[in-house]
Amino acid sequence: MNFKATLAGAAIGLLAAGASAETLVLVNADTIGSPMDLMNAHFAELIEERSNGEIDVNYISGNQLGTPPQVMDQMSAGSLDALGTAAAWLSAYAPDTQILTWGFTFRDGAHMQNFFASELFDELVTDMRETGRIRVLSAGPTEPRIAFLTQPLGEDGSFEGRKMRIPQIPSYLALWKALGAQPTQVAWSEVYLAMSTGVVDGAEGPPTAAVAQRFHEVAKNIYLTDHVWATSTILINEDKFNSMSPEHQAIVEQAAKDSTQWAYEDATARREEVLAQMEAAGATINEYDATRLQEIAREAVAEMEAQGLWRKGLFDAVQQQ
Repeated sequence: MNFKATLAGAAIGLLAAGASAETLVLVNADTIGSPMDLMNAHFAELIEERSNGEIDVNYISGNQLGTPPQVMDQMSAGSLDALGTAAAWLSAYAPDTQILTWGFTFRDGAHMQNFFASELFDELVTDMRETGRIRVLSAGPTEPRIAFLTQPLGEDGSFEGRKMRIPQIPSYLALWKALGAQPTQVAWSEVYLAMSTGVVDGAEGPPTAAVAQRFHEVAKNIYLTDHVWATSTILINEDKFNSMSPEHQAIVEQAAKDSTQWAYEDATARREEVLAQMEAAGATINEYDATRLQEIAREAVAEMEAQGLWRKGLFDAVQQQ
């Protein structure tokens, strides 16, 4: 056997393998250890495992590259490949998806899953894909959002006059105004400080994400309002996706679908455990009759559509999914 020839052949084989591999830059714009961070890590693991290492995922965790909309801008420009975050942020490029964060739009997780799988949802994000160069690989529900208050609500359960932290999404602002609150925009990472110093009277969010931010330590009055379903989505730059082989595209798409489903199952499994953890730390968990809030939100739909928050008739169309 020609040993030198064998070594040369092995070296060429390694170079060929290296040349066939590709890198996917995946970003997390949420807190390390948050549900979205865990989902992204799961997504990266599935891709590398199922591609037998042919796709190397460079996972950048934490929010060092900015907020989800800022990361989406970088992804649209092609400087980043993929992002896993809450589907609420799709509204930065697909305004009609603000319907996702309107109160009591979805009956349950199954209703939201049907919506994400529908032609209607695909229609809402077409421009984002074709013009913004951002493709939705997968999206799904995680869990209902609840309210955290520094002081208890009155017997009527009204949020009238309460300064509530909300994210920088117009539909959230409109919803909490309709509910009588004073919505205040504060970065998610700064909510604990804002509640502890009185900048806001409370916040709302999914419990499995809020527990990592320790909301329950400064806002011990917790109300199970279930007013909006929290979500997850995994996005990829359209040009990056189109540059992949059909085999790699299929791997990435299926890994994304499996990962958003994993996020849903994980949040569902941990929700009661997290609420018990908050209660053990001194918080009070309050059941909440949301009937009046549902009525207020439904009555405001026509006004929201007239203002162009989302297109006319979309709320009713979503109800049919």
